[in-house]
Amino acid sequence: MPEWSSLSLYSRSMLAACVLMTLIIAVEINVLGGDAGAATAGAESAPLDDPALGAKAEPLQIPPVVAYREVVERPLFTDSRRPPEKAPEEVAESKRIAQLVGKWKVTGIVVAGDHSFAHVEASTDHKTVRLQVGMMLDGWKLEAIRADGIVFRSGAESTTLTLHDEEPKVKPIRRRQG
Repeated sequence: MPEWSSLSLYSRSMLAACVLMTLIIAVEINVLGGDAGAATAGAESAPLDDPALGAKAEPLQIPPVVAYREVVERPLFTDSRRPPEKAPEEVAESKRIAQLVGKWKVTGIVVAGDHSFAHVEASTDHKTVRLQVGMMLDGWKLEAIRADGIVFRSGAESTTLTLHDEEPKVKPIRRRQG
């Protein structure tokens, strides 16, 4: 290795910076020790300190997707931002689907090996019905049972009743006139 006096000023500066950084890292490792890993590991679950609030603040929660339903349903590149008008046959299909969805609610799904069952409850009299694939319900044939819901088909129409349908109701956004 060349002598210190034979190195250029730039090389001396770079070598001194490297030695200084090495010392800083060594001191941080010795001072913080095992506490640094524990502090970062618990940061996700522990409340955050916020001196401005004077108390501990909880981490931010992302709202559920259904909270953005109004935004998603409105077309982005249309001046009025109104959904397109539906054809009369689509409205009739929507009414049939709405009748099924409005009348029945999935209360349970059981999958045991090759056997699967779905339990649905009527909203009017709270009557519970146990269904298997291929069975009929109000003119709809049960086509599939999945872990999160059941699929019905009637002719060309198809709809899915999900197991957890309790979605928060989102109020529509009202635009100011003028």
